[in-house]
Amino acid sequence: MKRKSVFRSRVVPVVSVLIIVMAIGLAAEECTTGLAAPRATANQRALLWKNRDSSFEKNEVTFLRSRSVSYLGIINADDTTQIWAGVNSHGFAIMNAEALDMAVPGEETQYDDEGYLMKTALIWCSTADDFETMLKVTDPIGRKVTSNFGVIDSTGRAAFFEVGNREYFRFDADKVDKTYLIRANFTFNARSSEGYGRHRYARAEEMFGLARINNHLTARYVVENVANDIFLADTLIKRKEIPAGIHKTADTINRFRTVASAVFEGVQPGEDPRLTTFWITLGEPIVSVSIPLWTYAGCVPDLLDGNGDAPLNREFRRLKALVYPDTLNASHLDTQQTLSIRESINSTQAKIFKQTEKKLTAWRKNPPTAIEVADFQKKMAEMAFRAARKIRK
Repeated sequence: MKRKSVFRSRVVPVVSVLIIVMAIGLAAEECTTGLAAPRATANQRALLWKNRDSSFEKNEVTFLRSRSVSYLGIINADDTTQIWAGVNSHGFAIMNAEALDMAVPGEETQYDDEGYLMKTALIWCSTADDFETMLKVTDPIGRKVTSNFGVIDSTGRAAFFEVGNREYFRFDADKVDKTYLIRANFTFNARSSEGYGRHRYARAEEMFGLARINNHLTARYVVENVANDIFLADTLIKRKEIPAGIHKTADTINRFRTVASAVFEGVQPGEDPRLTTFWITLGEPIVSVSIPLWTYAGCVPDLLDGNGDAPLNREFRRLKALVYPDTLNASHLDTQQTLSIRESINSTQAKIFKQTEKKLTAWRKNPPTAIEVADFQKKMAEMAFRAARKIRK
């Protein structure tokens, strides 16, 4: 049965919402992102990933409802006006990476409404095509947005949109031979030379490619290998300036500015779209644990959504401070301390993946109650919290 569009019958309200929110702007952010069509992944599920690089260190996850739609999203602490990566109950997930090079030279523009646009999309869109319609509608009125937006939906579509103030370009993963796509902070239809993040792009492209060839590309692979990657090409290493045991993370995928990571794993045909899994790492990935969330639960564990400061995020920020001890050199990672922390939390991460896969297998056969899903994701959050709390300097 063809899915009815949530968006097409509500064009006028959406335009009104966007006009209102585009009157405001906040600091833009850098990110490394990727997505894959179902035939690129080992389990035939669409995949969407974002490492969030930002100056906003206090991150939370919120659960919101609007009319008949519910959605989850990463937010700056206590600010529900913007979403920085999220998924709704239709199985539509969205994230972004800033791309200043989409600004047309000489055009009067602002760049910082990506968070507002993504929240609007989660309220009004159910498919990638709906999001494209949203962009078409807002092209004439203009947007304060220059960004790469990645989306997946419950039909298995996975696409990037290179978006400027009054134009966009669509790239579908299933229309390219490799069936996956990577984006950092530049576009392939650049209007200027303001793009950056090419080293991160190349590394993520390499890692997705190897996983694709070996049939290892899954949410777990991205969480455990890509999101926390600190590989640095020899051309970027200035050994004389870096003390032994220190690694620069200015140009790596996992960066000193990475404050959270999101990986969305979609559903297969016939499955409940509310079981689209949102793997959230609420801290810098290399010293954090990822846990699963679902809109099915109708809530977020308290550890992820605090009053001014999510407890889980606070613990992961504490661990981050242990591996970045040099306040004068913010990107200098202590590799020995990092390895010690990873050894402490890897077993917990493995247990969370194992238990989650077992639950999902059962839920896909016999639909759970919302309470059952909420209890499970709370249990996973508590497991991650305990693992972080055990680590002391």
